[in-house]
Order: sequence, then structure tokens, then C-alpha cells
Amino acid sequence: MLRQAVMTPGSLGARAARAAALQSKLCVLRSAAGRPFSTLRQDKVKASLMEQLRTAELKGWTAAEVKAALSMEIGSFGTHGLEVQHDLNNLALDVEEIYYNSPAGVLYEQALKHEAGSVIVSSGALAVKSGKKTGRSPLDKRVVFEEASADDIWWGKVNMKLEYKAFLTNRERAVDYLNTRSRLYVVDGFGGWEKDYRVPVRVITSRAYHALFMQNMLVPPTTEELKEFEGGSGVKPFVIFNAGVFPCNRQTEGMTSSTSIAVSFKRREMVILGTQYAGE
Repeated sequence: MLRQAVMTPGSLGARAARAAALQSKLCVLRSAAGRPFSTLRQDKVKASLMEQLRTAELKGWTAAEVKAALSMEIGSFGTHGLEVQHDLNNLALDVEEIYYNSPAGVLYEQALKHEAGSVIVSSGALAVKSGKKTGRSPLDKRVVFEEASADDIWWGKVNMKLEYKAFLTNRERAVDYLNTRSRLYVVDGFGGWEKDYRVPVRVITSRAYHALFMQNMLVPPTTEELKEFEGGSGVKPFVIFNAGVFPCNRQTEGMTSSTSIAVSFKRREMVILGTQYAGE
């Protein structure tokens, strides 16, 4: 099997990976600075926050003091951490751990710990196993036929039409698989630099190396820009459900193999099944 090398800014190497192991002992939902979101589940988070609010009421804290305390609880992203968990719950995702916009060193450590065959090569890059797929699967691309985008797509043997119901079947299969994992990796970033044209993208994946790859592909948001990924921002991020470790059902209409890369532009969603190749 091909080992797929994933380069990171600065090519961290073994020393950084060992340091990352110390950073990630408490990691559940992490900020870009690597600070931990302090609890495992949303109900625990809410309970903690409510306890702080009760404490604030007893102590007579000001609104500014309460806000500062809550920000300390969830790291440098403030209440954005809760927004991320809320958004994932709205997508029917509920797992024990969420690694959010994690530093490269943390993702190195996660891959080395949980993804068999992962190693750091002499250049400092992370080399991983991508399974049976060692490249893209051009004959497994599917695009939902939707009136709003139909005339903008070059239909053919690569961009093949898919029924909406089949897309939803694949989406549900991907969500069901992701919910069987004990941890997920979430990356928020922009497709493109120009603010007038860039697209906010959220990647949800079960493999750390996929998250690392997508951090290289997307433009990282500033703290201020994170609000563009929240549910009330007015612009829904383009969500990629990467469940590539799990195959699609060949009996689903429109499927010709166990691999499927399907897009719905109306829903602003992509579903990946049956391929672990990060380039998809």
C-alpha cells in the first residue's frame, strides 16, 4: 500500500510529535493554540457553565467577569467551542471526543497513536497508509442533479448525475459510521483567499491525517473569522463528511463500486465513502 506523505508548515518531526503528546492529554475540543476544551460531552460542558453562572450570581460578578470566566473554560475561541458542538449535534453527530482545528503536532501524535502504519520520515513529514486507494477515483464522482447548478456542471463520465435520494442514503451511511468512532477531527477553513469569493468549509473526518491534509489545503480563519462558521452567521459552511474508511452500499442507486464521492451544491455538502485517499 502506498504511504501518503502529508507535509506540514515547518515539517515538525519527531521532537514536535513527542511534545504534542504532552499537549493532548486533556484534548477533546481544541483551539488553534492547542488549549483544551475541558470536558468530554456537551451535557458536561453545559453543567459546568451553569455552575459557573450560579457561582457568579452568588459572588455578584459583573457581566464582563462572567464572560471572561466562560472564555477561560472553553479556551481561546470563547463560546465558539459550544457553537461547534451544537452544529455537530444538528448534523446528528455525537461522539466522545472532538479535535477542532488542532495544531499539526497534535494531529501527528493522533495519527501515530491511532492510525496503524503512520510514521515520521526523515524530512519530518508524516507518512500514512491510505488503504486500497492510492489515488483519486474519477469514475466514482457523483453530483446531485439540481436545477440551480445543472447548467454549470460539465456532465460526463466523471461528473455523473446522482439522484437526491441516493445522496441522502450515502449521507446517512457516513453519519452512522462517524457516530461509531470514539473521536472525530473537525477542520474549519476557507477555500480561497479573496474575501468576496472564498467559501467557508468544514471538514469532519475520522482520521487525523485527513484533518492535517485539509489544514494545508484550506486558509485558516482568524479568531474573528470563526463566527462565519457558526449556525447564525447567515452563510452555511460547505460541509465535507469524510467517512472514507467505510464503504458505500453498492446496492444504492447510482453506485458502481464501494467508493463514492458525492456532492450536493444545494445542500452545500460532500460525502466521501470507500476511499481514504486524502486528495479526494
